[in-house]
Amino acid sequence: MKKILFTYSILLFLCALPLSILAQTKDTTTFKPSVQFGAFLQMQGVFTQDRPQSPLLDNGRGWGTQLQIWRARLMAGAKLTEKTSVFMQTEILSPIGFVDSTKSIQDPKLIILDAQVEHKVSDNFLIYAGMQLTGVNRQGMQSPVTLMGLEFGWYQYPYNLFQNQALQNNFGRDLGVSFRSYVFEERLEIRGGVFRGRATSKYSNLRANLRLNYNFLDVEKEHYYSGTNLGQKEIFAVGAGIDIQDDYFNIAGDVFADVTVGEGALTAHAGYMYLSGGNNTTNAKSFTPLVPNQSIIFGEVGYYFPNSKLQPYIKYEAQNMNVSDTQYLLNPNRVANNSFPINATSQSKGSFNTVFSESRIGGGLNYYINDFNCNLKLQYEQIFYGRFNGLTTETKSGGEVKLQLTCFLFK
Repeated sequence: MKKILFTYSILLFLCALPLSILAQTKDTTTFKPSVQFGAFLQMQGVFTQDRPQSPLLDNGRGWGTQLQIWRARLMAGAKLTEKTSVFMQTEILSPIGFVDSTKSIQDPKLIILDAQVEHKVSDNFLIYAGMQLTGVNRQGMQSPVTLMGLEFGWYQYPYNLFQNQALQNNFGRDLGVSFRSYVFEERLEIRGGVFRGRATSKYSNLRANLRLNYNFLDVEKEHYYSGTNLGQKEIFAVGAGIDIQDDYFNIAGDVFADVTVGEGALTAHAGYMYLSGGNNTTNAKSFTPLVPNQSIIFGEVGYYFPNSKLQPYIKYEAQNMNVSDTQYLLNPNRVANNSFPINATSQSKGSFNTVFSESRIGGGLNYYINDFNCNLKLQYEQIFYGRFNGLTTETKSGGEVKLQLTCFLFK
């Protein structure tokens, strides 16, 4: 599988590159380097119902309150030549104001989120290098500025979000080289890349991915996909992709529509991913104990009323585990939990799948004070999670309410 993906990526790259070069036109305008600066700030209040792991605590559960700075990014971009530009942005490592045993309000840690160079070979072929967002599904490649829902899907960066997870990434970012190409009158987008991925040593194999996205209506050529366009575009797109490293793979598919209906705009998005760490027990680089077989579902539908600038929406997402015998025996979550039997019986695997599966259903209302530059979002979700109840497992749920203010500017 890995050799096939690498081969197709190279062939697509070599085919698209000369066509893109031939399509270039000479520009005699005198070039002057330029810079851009920006900021992205999200503040929120979160009201979460307790989700106890013990049924004995159900009667005493309450609602906790968090007041947080959720995102605080500083951005800088520079156009170095007519074809080469650079983009960087920082991010806080954890929410400011988060309360656990104490309140995290002092000494917030600042990290480099993106640090990438873009070279435009032509209008239809671009190359990127550095720390960059990587993924094969639309939700994972969207900009947080244009999300319709209050936040990314909770399962759209599986094992890809933090350094201590299986793919050792940084908020979905990884170090590598990638490209974007547009063919068939710019309707078919091809994205591919090679990244560091999980590295247990300098000899570890690299990670590679490939994504195709076809637009039937208006063309999308932005680096980040939009979550909603507020009626400014007519989009109907179908996409699919694959992400691999060693015995890990992620296959994804999605459909996105953002079209005018009546006086407003309807936005609908559905996505599916299937992940597996394989069943390799002999290779030290194996993802087998780290990524159980699982499917991830995402869906949301909303409607934008331009006169009132309101956008109600509903959403559903789920992460459904289906662990194999080998994955169950090697999984560190099972080893660390004495409640799971040692033998990989169907009953023990079923208990594992129930405990580590989760789903969310809810909806919200967005008020766009000034489109994406300033907006207010209110969302409610019911979160379903698995737990033990004596010798059996069960699914329980708890509610969560979020009110979020977003401020964004990049010029």
